Amino acid sequence: MNTKIMSAVIVDDEPGAISALENDLQTYDDIVVADTQTNVQKARRSIMRHQPDILFMDVEMPGISGIDFMKEMKPLIGPNTHVVFYTAYDKYLIDALRASAFDYLLKPYTPEELQTVIDRVRTDSRSGISVSASQTATAGSGDRFAVQTVDRLMLLRRQEILYFHYDDSRCWVITLTSMEEHRLRRTTKAKDILAMSSTFVKVSASCILNIDYLASVEYTTLRCVLFPPFNNVEIMASRRHYSEIREALRLL
Repeated sequence: MNTKIMSAVIVDDEPGAISALENDLQTYDDIVVADTQTNVQKARRSIMRHQPDILFMDVEMPGISGIDFMKEMKPLIGPNTHVVFYTAYDKYLIDALRASAFDYLLKPYTPEELQTVIDRVRTDSRSGISVSASQTATAGSGDRFAVQTVDRLMLLRRQEILYFHYDDSRCWVITLTSMEEHRLRRTTKAKDILAMSSTFVKVSASCILNIDYLASVEYTTLRCVLFPPFNNVEIMASRRHYSEIREALRLL
């Protein structure tokens, strides 16, 4: 049971948006909204004063973008502040990642999407791993990825991705460690997935595995045995790609 109370600050030039998010956050017993601001100058003082666990930052602010504002604020906030950019436009996602965003929320968000963000903050806070400049994320590199599915743009960490498989509809499908599946855009190629991380390895023509979860490969059957709790997942390697698995394991 999570007993840590987390503070939140909301910065948005639209009072209605602030009110909606504040009301949604009140449904969480472990989150207290410490302050809300519609002006970046007042927001600067508020953030420095409260050093919140979660900072919800609107991207489109008068006079300066939320992304540029957070670049200025980076030296002034503690390592435990989780910056969540939120906006109605997904065109800002890559810039948000480069600005060391912990997560990204598109307006209008669903309760499930907000829940996912809160759960990630809880997990990160319990792990004791701070979000620092050395963890700055860029699309296609680092530990965080912008993944385009057929119906959304997802911000994922490498450890949340179990494997990808090519299905009968001629699309790549991502399977998360939660066992959720999301179909990627038809234009997504295997080379695009492999370029994300050296831990994503093609084990067959139709499967790319995050080998962080690979425990062993059976010699005779070439069955990929994953670490628990994924040891019942059936993934078969091919002779053609077996050498790639060995090479990747040596590199790691």
